[in-house]
Amino acid sequence: MKTLIACYSYSGHTLKVAEALKEEIDADLTVIKTVKDKWYFFKLWDAIRENSVPIEPCVTDLIDFDGLVVCCPVWGGKVPAAVNQYLSELKNLKGKYFGVFVTSGGGKSQKATVQMRSYLDGEGMLFLGQMSLRSKNVDEGNYGEVFDFFVKKFNSMK
Repeated sequence: MKTLIACYSYSGHTLKVAEALKEEIDADLTVIKTVKDKWYFFKLWDAIRENSVPIEPCVTDLIDFDGLVVCCPVWGGKVPAAVNQYLSELKNLKGKYFGVFVTSGGGKSQKATVQMRSYLDGEGMLFLGQMSLRSKNVDEGNYGEVFDFFVKKFNSMK
């Protein structure tokens, strides 16, 4: 299965995990970046309000892929505005597999994974798995069993 990992990272935690996942499942990686950077407070406010912001060009057409992993940090329990925009730009999703993962410093990650999963389910994608990692564990290089289980889900589709 050819998989694309779409990653938005603020502090580098999410990108670190995305790069490790890329190696484990032999995936392609596209990085989501905003056109204009904002102060963290404004980014948080956009996330809480479920806004979108312009993003730089990145891979959004899944025509050549069988699966997608969307990954991002969690802000205020929500998905960052750049990821909301990325999701709205995706094409050729129906019938493809997907997973989501988030990194967070706190404990409100479930809302963000549900938010992404609901959107992708609604676009006709097929759910494979989700994971949430705490930033402190990423700093320690400790991704735990949840990472291994997530990898197995995607590798089982090959």
